[in-house]
This record gives sequence, C-alpha cells and structure tokens, in this order.
Amino acid sequence: MILLFDVDGVLVENRAYRAGIQKTSAYFGRRLGLDVAPPTDAEIEVFEAESITVEWDTSGIVAAALLGERLRRAAALPGGWEALTALPGDLWLALDVLAASPASAASRALAVDYAALARRVGAEARARGDLPARAALRLFLSGFDAQAQIPAAAARRLFEHLLGDVYAIDRSPAMQVFQNIVLGDQRYAAHYGLTPLVSGPGLLEQLDRPLLDGPWPAEILRQRAAGRLYPVLYTARPSLAPLEVSQRPRGYTPESEIAQALVGLEGVPVMGFGKVDWVARCVGRAGSDLVKPSPVHGMAAMAAARTGLELEAIKAALAVERGDHLRYPLTACAGETVHVFEDSPSSLAGVARAVELLNRQGLNLRLVRHGIAPAGSPKRATLAASADAVHATVGDGLKTCVGVGA
Repeated sequence: MILLFDVDGVLVENRAYRAGIQKTSAYFGRRLGLDVAPPTDAEIEVFEAESITVEWDTSGIVAAALLGERLRRAAALPGGWEALTALPGDLWLALDVLAASPASAASRALAVDYAALARRVGAEARARGDLPARAALRLFLSGFDAQAQIPAAAARRLFEHLLGDVYAIDRSPAMQVFQNIVLGDQRYAAHYGLTPLVSGPGLLEQLDRPLLDGPWPAEILRQRAAGRLYPVLYTARPSLAPLEVSQRPRGYTPESEIAQALVGLEGVPVMGFGKVDWVARCVGRAGSDLVKPSPVHGMAAMAAARTGLELEAIKAALAVERGDHLRYPLTACAGETVHVFEDSPSSLAGVARAVELLNRQGLNLRLVRHGIAPAGSPKRATLAASADAVHATVGDGLKTCVGVGA
C-alpha cells in the first residue's frame, strides 16, 4: 500500500505559511504607504479552496492587489498621471517612489475583499488551465488596460515584475519577502545567498503544529520497516534537492524536511518542490510546470515511496510523460493500492491523472482519494466533488485503510 501525504493542511497545521502570507501582505502595505489589513485566516482558506495553494502565488496576488489600489490612488492625485508614467519598472524602486509620494490619510486607508479576489483568480485559472499567478496577471493587466486614468504601460511593468515568475527567487519580490519571513534571516541568507529584507527568526519552527499525532507516526514507520506500507511526503513545499545529489545547490531550502521532522516521519521519502525542480532544470524544464497538480509529481512520489529512490523516480515519471516505456522504479509500484491524503481538489486530480497514465502502461493500480478538511471549512464542499471520502483529520482517513498494530 502506497500512502501519499500532502503536508500543509494534512500533516501539518501550517500556521507559519499563513502568518507568512499575512506578514508579507503587511510588508508590501507598509512599503506602499497603505493602511490596510492583511488577509484573515478565513480569507486564506478561500484561496486554498480555489486551488491557490502555493503561498508564493497567494503572496504575489495579494501584493499585486495592494499595488493596484495604490496606483489608482496615485493616479487620482494632482499630477498623478505624469508621476505614474515616470515610475521605474523595477518594483523595488517603484515602492520607494510610491511610499514617498504625497497621499492623504483617507487615500491611504484601504479595505480589500481578498475572498472575492481569490474566487476571480481561481475561476480564471480553471478556465484557462493556468497557474494562479499567471491567471492573476491577466486579470490585473486587463483591468488596468480598461481604465484610461491609469498608464497601462507603467502598470504592466510592475505587475509583470510581481507576478511574471512567482517561483523564481531572483525575480519574484513576493517570494523573496515570504521566504525571508518563514525561514528567518540567517537561513534565508545561507540558502539563497541574498541580503535579508526582514530581520529575525523564521516562522516555520516557531508556529507550525503537527496534525499527524498519537500512534500514527510510529505505526507508519513500523509498518514501513515491515514492508507493508510505503509512505511519502508529496508536497509543493520547497525542499532540498534529491538525496542522490551530493552538492547542496543554491535556492533549495529544507522546508519539507522541517515538516518531516515535526511530524516524526524521519527516513520517509520526501517528494517536495525542490526535488522536482532540480531535475526539471537539468532537462531544460520549469519546476513549476512539473509540480502538482502535474501527474509527473504524483508518479514520482509513488515511485519514491515504493523504492526510496528520488532522482530515478522523477526521471521515470518524466519518461512516462513523454511517452517512453515504463521503467524502474515505477515498475515496482505494480498492483499497489494508492491512498492519497490531500486538502486540494486540483492535487487529487493530479494523482488521479498519474494513476490513469500508469494504468495505461499496465501497472493495475487502485486509487483511493482522501480529502482532508476540518468541519466547517469551505474546502469540504470542493473536496467532496473530487474525493472518495472527506475526513476531518488525516488520522481519521488513516483509520479507514491502515490498522494500528497490524
């Protein structure tokens, strides 16, 4: 039996990442000279319910919304049009200019309907089959192109800087701020080689709490050692490069591994974003195109769970994607039942697609999709449409398929 565990919202109560979104929003609000509240936990849940589950997407979209409102206010001031036309295209320089420009207290005060923003972006991403930040970029640009009072060219440069590549640390302002906040200044500098924008310790080890508790971590490890269970952390969280890579390349941060230690699953394979991204770069691809909901990520996670081989698992998944013959370590998964524990409908769909591709190659896999969302969460309704069962906790889901003391 193969068990695919999402991390945030499933294995870990991701307080740090939610607080990171809120603190990133507050950072950009201050830099823009706005008096604005960050998104609440409930509003962040709406982003997640809309399958906007990567915090770099959410942080970039929220920062872009604040930027848009600040540009509208700047344009309404005397001489505002001319000032906006002269704004530098680099967001960091533009922030300095906007913060220094005059604005009344009333014009600085701002209320943003983050939930409505999440729904608009989610609908656009689904309609186009696109990543959330790219869908948001289209929406923001079309909105400004339709408003004659805003210089469209000036707005375009800034929105493209914010949303054009939210997964690239050297090009994404929102990712830089968010990663600095959740990792802390020392880890941020060590793993990225960049000067911190914010000082202080990171939020991950301060705020996150385990959702996998009681007997489950020890039981999963015991049954793994006995060859009855093959678990894997299947997550879009940043991670280190594959285990087989001897060097530690720049930009690969141990956020998945921090979660792994928090829930007591040391030694279990981790198929995080960093693993997929490292191999993607080696073959001229973008990691953001291969991470879940891409079936490549799901296939790689299954193969790593079954064999412990991370690098070869990703290579084998890429081979299936391009239509080559099935190869080890994916062949080791033949005949297994795959249980996936997720709080995102799009990620459940990605695993379903992965199983479909492998079954076309004759692996004869059986898939059981477990949606995880607490009572009262807006995720429950969306998960119910794509999961075989929806559970309040990952432990509740495990009770249906894994026996304690088996």
